Amino acid sequence: MRDSKTYIDLIIAACEKIGSFVGHHTKEEFFQNLMLQSAVIMQLHVIGETARKIDTATQARIDIPWKKIVGLRNRISHDYFELKLDFIWNMASEDVPSLESKLRAYLREQGNEYIPPFGDSTSLLD
Repeated sequence: MRDSKTYIDLIIAACEKIGSFVGHHTKEEFFQNLMLQSAVIMQLHVIGETARKIDTATQARIDIPWKKIVGLRNRISHDYFELKLDFIWNMASEDVPSLESKLRAYLREQGNEYIPPFGDSTSLLD
């Protein structure tokens, strides 16, 4: 089992990816771009899956709606075709930057800093 710091780094990495995906797009472009939608939804899934692995003591110290984040992961996994793109856009453009900011602040408070979990050539299976 990895420590919570590692999981927080993974979540921040997913937040950064979402930011880079939606940062130069409008809501209308998002609604028309299936690849962009899929990329954002996948990273939201990664966030929810990773959030489940953070220990409850750490979760309690960070003001983040952990149950809602994990709940979104469950909806993506089990009710994918029920997802509302408006909701996904709002998550990606508003909630994800706030999540990233809170996690970075928590790391600073703990005397840590974000360390990207992967280099460009690292396999996800390693």
